[in-house]
Amino acid sequence: MRGRVHAAASPWQACWLSVLALIVMQVEAADEKGLILRFVTPAGKSDARESRTVTLHVPKGQSPSSFLRESAFTARWEGKLLLEKRSRLVFHLEGTGVAKLVIDGDLIVSAIGTPSESKRLSSGEHDIVVEYQPPAGSAATLRLLWEGRDFSKEPIDPEVFRHDAADSALEKSMSLRRGRSLVAQKRCVSCHDSATKEIMPELLLKGPSLDGIGGRLRHGWLTRWILDPRKMRPQSHMPAVFRGEDAEEKAAHVAAYLSAGFDPGGAGPLPEKERVEKGGAIFRQQNCISCHTLAETGEGQRIGLGGVRMKFQPAALVEFLQDPAKFHQGTRMPDFGFDEEEARSVASFLRSLGAKTDSQPLKGDASKGRVLAQGAGCFNCHEREGEQKESLSKIGLFDLTSSECSKVGYDLSGEERADLLAFCTAESGEDSLAQFIPAEYAERQYQELRCNACHKRDGEDSLRDNFLEEVARLGASGEKVNEEKPAGLAGPPPLDHLGFKLELDWRTRLFAGEIQPKVRRWLPDRMPAFHSRSGNLALGFSHEAGRSGVDSGPMVLDAGKIKIGKAMTGVEAGLSCGACHGIGDNPAIAVFEGEGPNLRASGERLTPDYFHLWMNDPPRVWPGTIMPKYALDGKTPLTQYYEGDSRKQFEAIRQYLRSLSKNQNNEKNP
Repeated sequence: MRGRVHAAASPWQACWLSVLALIVMQVEAADEKGLILRFVTPAGKSDARESRTVTLHVPKGQSPSSFLRESAFTARWEGKLLLEKRSRLVFHLEGTGVAKLVIDGDLIVSAIGTPSESKRLSSGEHDIVVEYQPPAGSAATLRLLWEGRDFSKEPIDPEVFRHDAADSALEKSMSLRRGRSLVAQKRCVSCHDSATKEIMPELLLKGPSLDGIGGRLRHGWLTRWILDPRKMRPQSHMPAVFRGEDAEEKAAHVAAYLSAGFDPGGAGPLPEKERVEKGGAIFRQQNCISCHTLAETGEGQRIGLGGVRMKFQPAALVEFLQDPAKFHQGTRMPDFGFDEEEARSVASFLRSLGAKTDSQPLKGDASKGRVLAQGAGCFNCHEREGEQKESLSKIGLFDLTSSECSKVGYDLSGEERADLLAFCTAESGEDSLAQFIPAEYAERQYQELRCNACHKRDGEDSLRDNFLEEVARLGASGEKVNEEKPAGLAGPPPLDHLGFKLELDWRTRLFAGEIQPKVRRWLPDRMPAFHSRSGNLALGFSHEAGRSGVDSGPMVLDAGKIKIGKAMTGVEAGLSCGACHGIGDNPAIAVFEGEGPNLRASGERLTPDYFHLWMNDPPRVWPGTIMPKYALDGKTPLTQYYEGDSRKQFEAIRQYLRSLSKNQNNEKNP
């Protein structure tokens, strides 16, 4: 019987089972999503990184990689194409320069702009290679697309690509990238001179400010934090700056200095029940549980909130929830746009957690604390009025021969130590800190900011369902689910096509929290703002999708097409778009299973390519959407317009919607 192992297995059987288990582990290790993207320069320098799919955009004169200095390069994607069933496919390469596609050793596409012949591929794995030579003196752009019998030309779903995660060149380059990120997270360049002008975005974000910190954080919490940050938050990047028998005393002195002039206050009375319940409901609705736990120390990458009452002064917690980045530009905590009442409610809920009383901290000497803080280099990473950075370490960052810091304790894992040392001793490490590769930055931030806490991508579910049980009791008693309108339960949109779905300016404003009111008004979830990262993040997602993101210029509208597009959105002789969608100032007429976004916003926010992709087959783009499919084999039932040609009809609709929001990049209230 499958999966059953007899207790009296023979030595031969036991050996065979061990070998089988090893083979399974090796296969699983090699079965990672995405492809390997390799770069080689004319000087023979090389690099490799993981790539979700075959897409690339490199602006003129820029390098394609953080670890390559030259702008001239060739690129090669390689891995497996995994098909669930036998399929007849046509492949396309779009972009600039010279490229070819090879599958199972056969040349499938010989040039950019020349589609392949229809190719029948069996189910299972197929070797895939794309080779690319960018044009000299201009931007490098490449995208691989496909079409089949039951779908039109579209970007290839990244879920079908696999690569060998054990590839030695890939692992070496990924180790360097992990080390580079550690340098930024641990702020190594605050003490060790990198001998270069850093433009890596993470290095340019300021650390937490210590100005007025005594009025925000409680003295006892500060003492314990300074003593051992990772004991209180295992995910912390701050080191333990004092070690030895007198470490706690020194921490108390520094806490006294930072708190000098402020009333230590108390934790305050527990908040009233009604406000706690309201705050708990907001906490659950905004999916905070995907990044936090209700316990004190957290779990994995989730930060514990059980000790918040012992950390924040009551009023300071409310202010923090309204503007998390006010005193910490580099914080990963986004801005949810809470008004004062909402922030007070959430703060009340958080203060109700872990209601234990604070232990009496050691009393420190502020004057001793200042000397200790200066000597420990606190003001190399933190700003405080009247304080200056101490002299940098005499050892440069790329002269280090060990990843262990002699002055402070970072408590690095074995893998982290190896990655950090590999980066600091790499020939290309120094140059990499002076490189900003938007596509790489966007992927790092996707992981760092935990975008998958709320959004699905590449066939992987969001984290929200993993932890909802922990907050199921919060604010749920009086809520009712409208089973006749299931669209409100679909959750935030998937991010598979984010890089070319939204116009760059709109995406930038979305990340900056400037799109109000929100597009999907019926969703309780809010799209939070990442103010300090918005521009770089938006640009990076465009480059990752193989697009510059830069608009080609003002859209020239055709009055005839606008007239037809308006008719096609109508109920009587069109697709009845206005039944579920508001259009401009006109509200939806008769919402069925769920309301859709106001279509005036669609004309400005969606790129032309994505608009046509979506209109042609919404359920394929977003599985589970209630938006129906109107076109079949390039035709719609409305033959009175362009003889049913869906491409022309959808373009007319796009022009009409675009005419409703003429001030592109200026309309902030769709």
